[in-house]
Amino acid sequence: MSESSPSRAGSPQAYWDNAAGKYDRNFSGTLIGQTRRLSVWCDLERVFHSGQRLLELNCGTGIDAIHLAARGIQVVACDISPRMIQIARQDAIALGFEENLDFRVLPTEELEKLASEAPFDGAFSNFSGLNCVEDLSAVSRDLARLLKPGAPLLACVIGRFVPWEIAWFLAHGKPSRAMARVFDNGTIVEAGDLKIQRPSVREMTRLFAPEFELRSWRGVGVAVPPSYMEHWARRFPAVISLLARCDNLIDRLPLFRNLGDCILLEFSRTKV
Repeated sequence: MSESSPSRAGSPQAYWDNAAGKYDRNFSGTLIGQTRRLSVWCDLERVFHSGQRLLELNCGTGIDAIHLAARGIQVVACDISPRMIQIARQDAIALGFEENLDFRVLPTEELEKLASEAPFDGAFSNFSGLNCVEDLSAVSRDLARLLKPGAPLLACVIGRFVPWEIAWFLAHGKPSRAMARVFDNGTIVEAGDLKIQRPSVREMTRLFAPEFELRSWRGVGVAVPPSYMEHWARRFPAVISLLARCDNLIDRLPLFRNLGDCILLEFSRTKV
């Protein structure tokens, strides 16, 4: 697909093109969104280092890629949406980090097109992009061909059991919405023009094996509420700050790490 190709009505590309102009305002620019991203950045900064060359899947408007570029890391950042990539490039140029960044219009399902540019030192996918991919086993195989043996892969995916969500929708008289994540069994669900699946940690581990081995995982947004509670968060920013500190204390504990709005999984490329 060329970067000038028009988005097909009703396609995932059209969905994300339409969302691009509102994405930073509706999530990245919100108090809850900023708290979540800062949490993930702690792991990105721990795992990836200056001088490395990384691959980012579903980069959106490039916020994570630009953050890593500021730390001396080169990133090939891909997204299905030409509009998202356009915004990402504009922001990278405005901030002066374009030399370390290579933004591509490339769906995750077409990673094999990067074969001639391998190997990469690592890869990551933030905030549920992989939940919009139907065949994760194929993604695992493609990534395995692109990454060095032992290279890390960080994947932030949708959580399955979120106490905040259950309590919120029960309180608003919506029991089916409250338990939707719990009872869909990880199957694909329709959401507008998107198909979204919510595999468990165990299922993610199976889907990415044998190319990748799960090293650890933690919850993102265990104590901090989901983004649709932003209006409440804005009224009580000190409470959100306190809840974010609580997350730092409990998000890796065996029970609590499964209760995040998102789950951050750290894989490593198996050595062959």
